[in-house]
Amino acid sequence: MQFMIVALAAALVAIGAGTFKIAAAENCRTGDSALCATDPNCHWDFERRGCYQGAPEPEDPCAVHGDRKICETDVAIGCRWTAEKKKCEKAK
Repeated sequence: MQFMIVALAAALVAIGAGTFKIAAAENCRTGDSALCATDPNCHWDFERRGCYQGAPEPEDPCAVHGDRKICETDVAIGCRWTAEKKKCEKAK
């Protein structure tokens, strides 16, 4: 009888822990990047260190090139240097 009570208590704790994780990920309110990544309606922002609702803002992959020579030699993703802005952008 005592074994049955212990097993029942363990089962309730396991179920409670599972529902807590689901509730934390609901509406993207979690501090866990793994839980955030499992929800298709959320995204993890590495700069602000948090889980936010919706799709992440698109980033220009060429923006990391700060030098003109590096920008012009990156043909893999199609970068080009803009003289008026003095920055590297993705060619359209």
